[in-house]
Amino acid sequence: MPRIRLSDTVPYQAQQMFDLVMDVPRYPEFLPWCVKARVFDQREGQFVAELTISFRGFRDSFQTVDRYEPGRRVEVKLRSGPFKHLDNEWRFTPVAGGTRVEFSIDFQFKNRIMDITLGPVFTQVSKQMLEAFRNRAQTLYD
Repeated sequence: MPRIRLSDTVPYQAQQMFDLVMDVPRYPEFLPWCVKARVFDQREGQFVAELTISFRGFRDSFQTVDRYEPGRRVEVKLRSGPFKHLDNEWRFTPVAGGTRVEFSIDFQFKNRIMDITLGPVFTQVSKQMLEAFRNRAQTLYD
């Protein structure tokens, strides 16, 4: 199923971009398909996130276990939800003039019909993730 890898260089510090990705409860403010988000079961180096997504008549929630290295990396693994699998990773590397942000996601819906009908839509949404975080950084940091 879809494996998407994107990267972009942004004029912000690695810690600033990391902080945006870690601020899960604010996702509904800038990710149009995300209608609810919360974090719970926080421990050192990880937490559980629950997102409710809504697009094209589909609405569902899923949980992930998010492991992180402060300022450097966030790894997201599916815990429960409508996906057969969902793996996502963010990497933040300081470079001259800013940060190289790398985003990858690999997913497949449990239901074959959902995978066929929603897979392409979710692929497009996933491709917009990096842009959404760049825009959020501009709003907060410029």
